[in-house]
Formats: sequence, structure tokens, C-alpha cells
Amino acid sequence: MKRVLIIGSGGIGRRHLKGYGLTGRAELAIVEPDAGRRAEAAQLFGISEAYPNISDAPLSSFDLAIICAPANHHVALMTRCAEAGVAFMVEKPLSVTMDGVDAALDLVARHGVVARVGYVRRVAEEVIALRQQILDGKIGTLRLAYLNSSQEFPKYRPDFQRTYYARPEMGGGAILDAASHLFDMLIWLMGRPTDVSCMFDRLVLEGTDTEDTCLVNIRFESGAMANVTINQFQKPNIAAFEFIGTKGNLLLGHSTLQFADDDSGEWKEKRNYMDGLVPVEAHQARFRLQADAMLHAIEGKPCWLATLDEARDNLRIALAAKQSWLEKRIIAL
Repeated sequence: MKRVLIIGSGGIGRRHLKGYGLTGRAELAIVEPDAGRRAEAAQLFGISEAYPNISDAPLSSFDLAIICAPANHHVALMTRCAEAGVAFMVEKPLSVTMDGVDAALDLVARHGVVARVGYVRRVAEEVIALRQQILDGKIGTLRLAYLNSSQEFPKYRPDFQRTYYARPEMGGGAILDAASHLFDMLIWLMGRPTDVSCMFDRLVLEGTDTEDTCLVNIRFESGAMANVTINQFQKPNIAAFEFIGTKGNLLLGHSTLQFADDDSGEWKEKRNYMDGLVPVEAHQARFRLQADAMLHAIEGKPCWLATLDEARDNLRIALAAKQSWLEKRIIAL
């Protein structure tokens, strides 16, 4: 059993509490400043060790910390964990600016602390299958990608105006919050980014200071290119990720992966990796898979969860995307 401290017991914190609880490998504790939320989480998950502040928790007594606080607190909390020599996983995005990020990552490296970032798609079976087929050369050399992730966000988060999402300084909006997942997928599949251009705006959603729409173009060291499109007001829920190589295309639509290598207009080898599963339950199940992966990592086993360096590149894409539209130019990273 590993002692695991969940820092923050809001929506994402509770997903982690469920995930780690289901592994049967973790003894859980929480840090939660809000007294009502702290008491509720402790009761829901049977937790006897609950602290109002990180300074009240015996940090060095834990094997692992999961940082689920708003993104503007991530650098300070990563620093606390590194100084205490405690392995951690920090939720995405890594931060909301580059302030203090490099110093924190350097501190983590100097202390030899195991650290990963919570991009949960990395444990999704369909994404792993997509990646493996690309690595196996099924579509030849990967040169281009089109990713569209758009939905009626208020339907799924009716409280969005009262959450971090509404505030850019806390990591909200289509770019730092939603597109961040897609940037991670591209970094995992296509390598390091070199250039970014973007347009973004708040086209529909009221009551926030953040964008609900973005069109982001990215170039990578290999010369490959990608386009990320997001809007958060349309009625259909679309997640269509197409990867185009020199010998064929792979298309991941939600959890269905398919392949084409001719101009017939027909897709082949179609497989739905969530066939028969309830989507909400399947998404929660990923948090157990992620928890197991992180527990493997602190035991010295292989782990392909996002690294801090990859998340740093991810954040640089997001910040460059905003800079690109504001300055009306392509940003070289």
C-alpha cells in the first residue's frame, strides 16, 4: 500500500480519489481548504486523514501526491513536493504562464523526484492502439493531422461560469483547458513543436473571460503539421482525430478507430474500443488505469504518462497560440 495525498477534492480530485481507491494499492488522504467540501469528500471516500492546507499535511510521509488544485497554484505545489522529495502527478495544464516553470522543473530533476502530468487520454485503449499503429508504420510516415473536438460544453458543465473555466488566470478556456489534451496527443504522436499560429475568440458562451473557440496550427521538428479546431457551443458532440501518412490515414472518432489506404471513400478495420460500455463509466475507469500507471512509475516500472518536459512544450503551444492571435503572427517556439 502506498500513501497517496490528493491535493484538492473538487470534480477532478474526486475522479482521482475514486481511481486510486479502486486500485486497492493506495491509502488516501486529502488536502482541501473548503471545510464543507473537505468533510463531504472525507465522508464519501471514507477518509480519516484530511487537512485544510498543504502546510498542515506531513508531506514527506507520503509516497505520492496528486495535485488537483487550480492551475495557477501548480508551480508552487510542484515546488513543495520536490523540496519534500515526494513523487507527484500534477493535473493539466502544467501552469498558466511560464513564470517559475523552468525553476520548478529544474528542482524536480535535481531532487530526482518522479513526476508526471495528468493527460488521461494516454491510458485510453483506443489512443494507445492509434499510437502503436503509427509506430508500426501502418500509414507510412506521419505528415499531417486534423483534430476537431467540439461540443455543447454548458450541457456537460452547467456550472462552467462559476468554475476555473471562466477565468484565464486559473487555466480556463478552450485553449488552456480543452485544447491542452489535444496538444498532448500531438506531442506524444508527432514529437516536439516548433511553430504555432492561431485564431481564437469567445463567439457564443456568456459569463466568462475566456475563449470558447480556437483554430490552432502547429508545426513539428519532423516538418509534420497539425490543425486543432475546438468550439464549445455546437450541439453535436464531435471528437474526430485524423492522422495522415504517406501510405494511408487513421481516423479516431470518439473511441472508434478506422483505417483507409485508397480513394474508395470506404474506411476499413473499424473497431469501437468502448463497444458496450457506458461512456461516463468508461471515462472514470481511465482514472483507475492512470492511477495504476502512476503507482507503477513510483515503483520504477515503465510509464508513458506525460512528462513534465512534454507538458512544458504543451504549455508553450497554448501560450504561443494566444500570443499569435494577439500579435497577428506565427510564433516560433
